[in-house]
Amino acid sequence: MEESNTLDVLLDKAGKYHPLYGGGLATHLPMVMIALTQLNASQTKLNNTFDESVKGLEHIGDLDSITPVKNIEHDLGNSNSFRSYLKYFKGELRIHGIDTVLKQSLPVLISGVAASAFHALIRLAYAIEANNKSEIAIALAYWCAEYQSFELSIETSNESLEEILTRLAPVGVNHNFSPRIIVNRMSEIGSLLKHENCVIQPHSVNLSDLKKFALKAYCAKDDFTLLHTVTGCHAFSIVMPYIEYVDIALKELWKAILVAYLSTGLDYADKEIQISENSFDFPLVISSALKSNDSHVIKLVYTCFCEYTKDKDPLYYTVAKRMVSQ
Repeated sequence: MEESNTLDVLLDKAGKYHPLYGGGLATHLPMVMIALTQLNASQTKLNNTFDESVKGLEHIGDLDSITPVKNIEHDLGNSNSFRSYLKYFKGELRIHGIDTVLKQSLPVLISGVAASAFHALIRLAYAIEANNKSEIAIALAYWCAEYQSFELSIETSNESLEEILTRLAPVGVNHNFSPRIIVNRMSEIGSLLKHENCVIQPHSVNLSDLKKFALKAYCAKDDFTLLHTVTGCHAFSIVMPYIEYVDIALKELWKAILVAYLSTGLDYADKEIQISENSFDFPLVISSALKSNDSHVIKLVYTCFCEYTKDKDPLYYTVAKRMVSQ
């Protein structure tokens, strides 16, 4: 209970800061606070992490003079509208409550699931786990303001996810990217796929297959962008109960994962991954993660622990162990 109170206090403080800083980078502060709490971190660890992570962040400022957007679709993808969205969602949540607002908002937002390199989705999922209304409002406003969709072909193929990426990998490998951040590289790939009218969708897709695909791809390449597809799939599983048309949402998630992979410029080969571990000491991995000051280490280990607990896929342990050993 004491740790929970500490988390609420720290989330209240973190909620005063904008989700982005330094020209488009995402703050991980609230997410890492929630992950640390779920991993049973000490209050000292929580407070020290907060004090270090808050440096360099930008204040949201007072919302009293801000006019809220008229509706959720009013200004999607306009970063300058974050505070207007935030005021809107604070009001909606106060009047209608969490369940209603999520069920009304997610059908609109899901086509922009790649927002801020999956960080908006992840932040919302963690906020739901923390049952923190203020943090949910920030995450929804963040998702709206950074909404990133890809208007690609809806034609389907009988290929597997792996076969689709094998066919399309040269698009990323052969592209000369501008030296910018992940969201910009994804935008470039999205434009290329649209221009070529590439077929990117399988006939059907399920979350289990997407999780396995993202995990295997990240394990094979250990790429920073691909890490976010693993944590993004875990986050999607948390928000999924609030989505009515799950099949449509899963195709949007696959689209974002595919674009993310291609944005790395990496090649792809569908190969089996040999797992050398014969024992799975997650408490030791978690203990190592709790000593880390890297938010990505903490969040990935938390994701892997949650998913391993559900699915018992040993690859989650392999990836988590690798992360804390680097």
